[in-house]
Amino acid sequence: MIDETAATSLPTGLDPGLGGSGAIMFGVGPGIGLECARLLCSLGANVVCADVDAGRAEAAAEALRPQPGEATVLVCDVLRPESVRNVVDQAVGALGRIDIAINVVGHGGPPGPVVDITDDVWADVLKIDLDHQFVVAREVLRPMIAARRDSLVFISSVNALASSPMRAVYGVAKAGLVSLAKTLAIETAEYGIRVNTVAPGPTRTPRRQHLAEGNLAALYRAEIPLGRLAEPYEVARAATFLASDLAAYITGETLVIDGGASVKYFLPAGN
Repeated sequence: MIDETAATSLPTGLDPGLGGSGAIMFGVGPGIGLECARLLCSLGANVVCADVDAGRAEAAAEALRPQPGEATVLVCDVLRPESVRNVVDQAVGALGRIDIAINVVGHGGPPGPVVDITDDVWADVLKIDLDHQFVVAREVLRPMIAARRDSLVFISSVNALASSPMRAVYGVAKAGLVSLAKTLAIETAEYGIRVNTVAPGPTRTPRRQHLAEGNLAALYRAEIPLGRLAEPYEVARAATFLASDLAAYITGETLVIDGGASVKYFLPAGN
């Protein structure tokens, strides 16, 4: 049934409804994770900064001090299920509830063709980019289901949506993450939970800074219609939008943030 009041009015200033909410951010190093935490906190959310590196989590929390929301530091090794379980329990204790969970932990692994990928590399990249995401999702969804509300956002990649040459394992892992999000969106919809995915293209994080410099920068400017890499805060804005009340009727979707690269016409146009 349509809420006629909501249908005929807008929240003041398009309030995303994050004030006072409890959020847990897995991975808060400089880049997308820190920018997600900063934006959530600036909108009034109380944020748990969960990271395997205690110093990095402390630095993130310190960066959030000026914001309206409060920051809490917890150390979490996402590759250990018992660590994830303990951190989720601690986060519920600190926040009172978990309304939002965003997980940015992952890496691309060494580049190379499929025929050169070792068993160890295949297993390692799947573990850090997909297996642990399943564990995090399982553990955070338990209190979310009990509360019958909330939003879970995965950070995938454009590598999930097409071929992933020289990064096959990464593409497989990120594609699996998109599929997992769609399944969870259906399984948890009856509890009022939304599950979505952000799929960034090349982003100027500290680890990918080389893509914005020298010959690589010129190549990416030529290939991306908007002519530049994404900034970490732009990916954070997409994730925060999906986590917020502004996306209250969106679930199971993948929001691509790539400057138009994935929809560019691949042949000379107009002929």
